[in-house]
Amino acid sequence: MFRLTLLRRAIALCLFFHAIEIRGIQLSSTTQEEPTSFAQASAYGQVKQNYISMKSTIIVAAASGQDSGSWDQTYFAVHETSSGGPNDNYYGLQATTGVYGHKLKPRQLTSTFITVTHSGDGVKSSFNAIQVGWHIHPENYGDSRPHFYTYWTRDGYDATGCFNMNCPGFIRASGSLVAPGDVIKSNSGVHEPVQNVTLKVLKDKTSGDWWVYYGFNGNPTGVGYFPRSLFTYLAQKANGMAFGAFVIADKTLPTPPMGSGAHPNGGQGRAASFTNLRFIDQDGRSNPMTTDWPKLVTSNKCHSITPIDRAGCLYGGPGGCVR
Repeated sequence: MFRLTLLRRAIALCLFFHAIEIRGIQLSSTTQEEPTSFAQASAYGQVKQNYISMKSTIIVAAASGQDSGSWDQTYFAVHETSSGGPNDNYYGLQATTGVYGHKLKPRQLTSTFITVTHSGDGVKSSFNAIQVGWHIHPENYGDSRPHFYTYWTRDGYDATGCFNMNCPGFIRASGSLVAPGDVIKSNSGVHEPVQNVTLKVLKDKTSGDWWVYYGFNGNPTGVGYFPRSLFTYLAQKANGMAFGAFVIADKTLPTPPMGSGAHPNGGQGRAASFTNLRFIDQDGRSNPMTTDWPKLVTSNKCHSITPIDRAGCLYGGPGGCVR
């Protein structure tokens, strides 16, 4: 039950942001401040209970497998496409990002991710998503090391979906040298050489399955796939994508570092980055991102993300926020 309560709170927060949008305040490449608590967000969320926005994917892994009513601090920094329109057709996303080590306590989590989604028919239970990234999640793994992870849902994180291979869904490719949930053994520090992972999610044109690719300091190779039959709307295409990071903590603890732990104004070499950001089309061809995407940031005081420039951006922050 812990997991479901946190998910519902996260979804309520997302609904709040959508309620803001439909009232005429557009989310552009500027910062939007989060309500002061999930309780307030829940109240605003009642405005649009029958719609789940793409923003839910920002906090989905905040789903973190835990469901504690006291995990009240969630901060995120993300770029996302618009989603839900009839002409929003997406078939894959690729990004390269550094992996960093931090000493986290139970009930703290830090995650960097890419995601593909479909908002369905507007009802929460029709929302589909696949998320891939790296995170440090002591509550889930019993350690404070970075892990490669996957997450999925086809009903708005209500009853379906899980991390990695903790439930039926993800199928590991024969011969794959890595599996979802594996430790990323080499990680970076602010003053150390950056170790990079390249993440890719794409819809196979022939099978319709969603393949996950992973590469450590090199080109990504196939790890496995989410069968087309696992989903409803994502069986055809995605109508939204996003990438970024989030941190979450028990209300009694400070928020952990995001990315390298340095603010983007620390510059390349200190702040964490996304590079080689690429769209993947229906035929599997990839093209670099040449335009900026809308930005959603909880609080620039704690964590932030820069505009997309030359298929890349900087993100992160030291954490230490306490509400």
